[in-house]
Amino acid sequence: MSASSPHASVMGDPARLVSYAADAERAAEQRMAVAVEDIFLSQPGRLDDRTRAATLRLAEATIGATEQQVSGDAARALMAVGRREAAAVLGSNRSLAWPRLLDAGLMRDAELIGALIAQARVDLLDESLAALRAPDAGMTIVTMLIEHGDTAQRAAASDYLLADGMRRVGAEGRRAILPAAVQARIVWWVAAALRERLGGDGGVEADAALCEAAQHRIARAGEGQIREAAARLVRAMAPSEGNRGTLMVRALESARTPLFAALLAEAIGVDADAALSLVLDSASDRLWLALRAAGLNRDAIARAGFLLSEADRERDLTMLIEVLDPLGALAPDAAAEAIATLRLPGDFRAAVRALARRAPVKRTGA
Repeated sequence: MSASSPHASVMGDPARLVSYAADAERAAEQRMAVAVEDIFLSQPGRLDDRTRAATLRLAEATIGATEQQVSGDAARALMAVGRREAAAVLGSNRSLAWPRLLDAGLMRDAELIGALIAQARVDLLDESLAALRAPDAGMTIVTMLIEHGDTAQRAAASDYLLADGMRRVGAEGRRAILPAAVQARIVWWVAAALRERLGGDGGVEADAALCEAAQHRIARAGEGQIREAAARLVRAMAPSEGNRGTLMVRALESARTPLFAALLAEAIGVDADAALSLVLDSASDRLWLALRAAGLNRDAIARAGFLLSEADRERDLTMLIEVLDPLGALAPDAAAEAIATLRLPGDFRAAVRALARRAPVKRTGA
């Protein structure tokens, strides 16, 4: 039996679920590693063309936006100290960082591309979920909270909309909001590409201006993070066992995948990255286990599963149908035990998997 598709008998056997969930997590990591390698391949295959194109658009738009901000700030600083020639070069609006970073191979950074693929998939999911909404569907969950929620809910819902809008602004398309460490790497790469562009027009003053502009950009990188905004909104909503399933389904019906992931994270006690990995793991049943661990009943899991299967062509609806009955009969505590390792720190889980890929070296006695 594969890790990706358990028989219904396994879903009904708590003793075997822990092993299945661990196998599924390893398989999900392997699929992401393949996807990172695949993103720049021209032939169709591991990543579908739609996801590949969306990821590359997102990457290029993100590099372009970073270049515009760093070069603009540095150009103004150079103008202020009389370095007009260098300022003119930086202010020329020539987008050269993207092709230069591609040529240098820096865009093949696994952590960066993994984050971009994940965000592109979330974007595509939201687009597909929005297309599924009926014209008479009524208010989305966020709009409902803004208009009818209490003071805390209205403020948190407004912040969520603002954060979500920040990655969608500009004619160049969606802009990635990345983890701080990844964003910092991009900023320094762009600053180095701009320094290279200056050539002989650079010098100590140009280096100082570029570094100051880069540091300013890095300091602002945490503004408008959609995951933090989603987590604040979930805290304001204060989901209960009685309404959590309704809220999660409503989030999907409203095409708010980050909010759905945040509700899941709060329910099962995992971080945002772990929750999102469950939502994006379309090849296994870990998400359905997580929804059961969150206390969702059979009907709520079926509705959420139907929406995600309709929006994500990689999901197999028949696979969900096969396990719905045993899943509904499964105790939430048993489902929670099956995915318990997800509550451990992500770095620790990654280290455990890294060691598991390498057998211990056998040492012979002296």
